[in-house]
Amino acid sequence: MAKTAFALYAILCIIMAVATFVENSYGTQFVHTYIYGSWWFILLWAVSLCLTLTSIMKHFVWIKRLWNKIQNRHSTLFLLILLSLSASAKAPKCIKLEQAEQLKYQQVVYNERVCPLNTVALDFTQKITGKRSFMGLTAEQILISWSMHPEDWKNVRMIKVKKQAALDELGIKDKRASFADFFNDSLQYRFPAGKYPDIEEKLSIIIMATRGELFEPLPEQAMHKTEQKINAEVLYNGIRWNLILFISCFCLALFTFFDKKIRYGNIVSVTASAIIATILSVSLLLRWYVSEHLPLTNTFETMQIIALATLLLSIFSTKWRTYALIIAGATLLVTHISSLDPVITPLMPALQSPWLASHVTTIMISYALYAILLFRPDRTLLIWAEILLGTGIALGSIWAKNAWGTYWSWDPKETWALITFIVYMYPLFPDTLTWFRSTSHQKWYLRFAFLTILMTYFGCNYILTGMHSYAN
Repeated sequence: MAKTAFALYAILCIIMAVATFVENSYGTQFVHTYIYGSWWFILLWAVSLCLTLTSIMKHFVWIKRLWNKIQNRHSTLFLLILLSLSASAKAPKCIKLEQAEQLKYQQVVYNERVCPLNTVALDFTQKITGKRSFMGLTAEQILISWSMHPEDWKNVRMIKVKKQAALDELGIKDKRASFADFFNDSLQYRFPAGKYPDIEEKLSIIIMATRGELFEPLPEQAMHKTEQKINAEVLYNGIRWNLILFISCFCLALFTFFDKKIRYGNIVSVTASAIIATILSVSLLLRWYVSEHLPLTNTFETMQIIALATLLLSIFSTKWRTYALIIAGATLLVTHISSLDPVITPLMPALQSPWLASHVTTIMISYALYAILLFRPDRTLLIWAEILLGTGIALGSIWAKNAWGTYWSWDPKETWALITFIVYMYPLFPDTLTWFRSTSHQKWYLRFAFLTILMTYFGCNYILTGMHSYAN
């Protein structure tokens, strides 16, 4: 009977996964009419739940063991700590460094928020060049000089081009092109519209800067930010947080391979993990102070929460320390080198809710635990991950009721979160599913199962569309 229930859950996961892609092509109403609202889908869920209830009595021993673990002081302390986280030949004209530094703290309106010019300049320079400075010039010098002297800067090869095909079409051998390279003598764009969207975005940003449309000076009568907040944002912008942290995590992970052979090695590891976690916490608190909302609203911020959760695990668990540090380092490395956008933006109305912290933090911590399971199976860790994910889904449904008027709407992210919960449920029942009695089977299954988390976390943001699409 239990095996039949598990088989039905597997079928439901496949149906729900396919439905999210069907919804992306045919619309929400179509899948709600022909899949989620159909009699056969509801019947499948009803039969699965009935079979589960009839066989759950056999697992009271498992529930008792779980309760014993919850009563354990170390396990309870661990859970409470986790849940508390809620180049041209002619040099272009350029303003002097002294002038740029004076304008660094000037308050402007950018991305619908008040911020220092330093934020705009860094965003502009990083998007165009892929670096925080260029040709020995600061970000402020580049932005202001482009705005004032576009004719001088249009021939400077500073635009980073990722697609080799685009460079070949332009006849450029290095990885950078100038603004003028993308237009012919008749000032027509040399590529078909939409062929290279990343290039078009960079050119649009440059055009906005030269037209004075990228940002607006803050009117005198407008509400200004305090000097402390402006200084805090400039401080936050000036530190390469993720670069420092991911290097530190990887170096410490390497050290943990030998710390048992070194006197006081364990103390050094714990202390170093605590210092790294503190630095990451400071960066998140600074971002919170500057943005005036919890840093839990986009992929960049939530990946840092995952890193913080694994760092805390590395402090309190010798068993998982090395793996936790590797996961934290890898997560921070992705935020450092990928195209994730660290720009601070105003909080969307849908996210202005007291449920934001509890829902997102709980889900992110569960993802961190699932990531550590990639290294080797551990029943206790999997139980905590499932508890946290289930709690996060429940909290999200309450939030959805308040925000959208319904507890569950079969949004792609909701659906994939449920699929993830079900997929990771299987290894918890080796008495029924004997295939999971093998450690090697569990190891490979958990690695395969992690694909559902990647789909929930990244795929639903960047591939599928739905009410949670603001998370990208």
